[in-house]
Amino acid sequence: MPALFESLPKEFVSETFFMDYKTPVTEALDKIRRLGAVVVLKDRQYYGIVDDRSVSRSRSLQPLKFSKSFPVGKLARKLPPLGPETSLSELIAYFHQHSAKVLPYMQGGRITGVVRRGVVLSAILSLHMLSKLKVADVMSTPIVSIAPGANLAQAISIMSKSNIARLAVIDNGPAPGILTSQDITDNLTKPEERMPERKIRSFTPANIQVSSVMRSPAYTISHDRPAEEAIKRLLEKHISSLIVTKADRAVGMVTVSDIIENAAALTARARSNVIISGLDEYTRDYEQQIRNEAERLVSRIDRFQGLQADYVSLNIRRHRERNYEAHARLSLKQRGTVFAHAYGYSVESVVSSLIESIYDRVRERKEEFISNKRGADRYYGEEQ
Repeated sequence: MPALFESLPKEFVSETFFMDYKTPVTEALDKIRRLGAVVVLKDRQYYGIVDDRSVSRSRSLQPLKFSKSFPVGKLARKLPPLGPETSLSELIAYFHQHSAKVLPYMQGGRITGVVRRGVVLSAILSLHMLSKLKVADVMSTPIVSIAPGANLAQAISIMSKSNIARLAVIDNGPAPGILTSQDITDNLTKPEERMPERKIRSFTPANIQVSSVMRSPAYTISHDRPAEEAIKRLLEKHISSLIVTKADRAVGMVTVSDIIENAAALTARARSNVIISGLDEYTRDYEQQIRNEAERLVSRIDRFQGLQADYVSLNIRRHRERNYEAHARLSLKQRGTVFAHAYGYSVESVVSSLIESIYDRVRERKEEFISNKRGADRYYGEEQ
């Protein structure tokens, strides 16, 4: 395994399938499911990438009934190509920046293959980038869940409102299953192939139970295990998430995106403790303003006694329905990680809401710390 700042090895690049922009998406679905993604060309030039997430997000997880004339190119994302000069650190940053599952690889002016997200995980593991962290340090929390007896319409609503791609399925105990947006899409695009009984009766997401679609049992990992163990399990099981447990109770989820985000933070912290991703050509002009707000947040937090910010990662992107959405992860030295989400109709409003939300949650963490410390002091005082 080459060093973090060396160029991308050729063995990281894998073959892919190319499709013309006008190819009906109904013809592309099987290849997307089997390969994870396809490269779309328009007039023989690179146009974008279509992966399984592109399909599931195309209509906000509603039943997908594409017409035979619906072109696959309409689902494509124009992701930046990697190249021979791309370093491993840049590779990790690109996957984090674009929340991508696959990125195109260009050599000699043309796309020759793709780099898949699993390769990034393997690199992070081989370089022992997260060797000092536990699962609790990298997981997302609180966990968002649904009962197995709920229906897909309810699951779709929760995923859409929370802007997430998976739900833990919990029923009075350890999580028995997990439901992803891909599971929903697969069952709604060609339902008669997966559930033949639906050929003879009408169906909607409202009359399909989560338990009939979810993956069960779910793969889990304890919160106190090494983060590298989570990476190994994700790779070995070919999955994208693990439910995190504590005393047989689901307390969070660790995903491939969480792992990549933490690795990206490690490589970026040498330059700054503020990491910004998700901006595009329409929002990039706001980057310095966002950075200034985040740096002020770090300064405010550092004034709290007993708390110190390690880094803050902000992902801001445009949203079809709410204009902008934002996600933040703030790592506290020795005090865990704080998360926040926000939506708004301007970049300024969504960043302001996100910053205040993070600050309020850190303040709550500080009060918990003080309360616990006072309790411990009283306990030891009584013993004496």
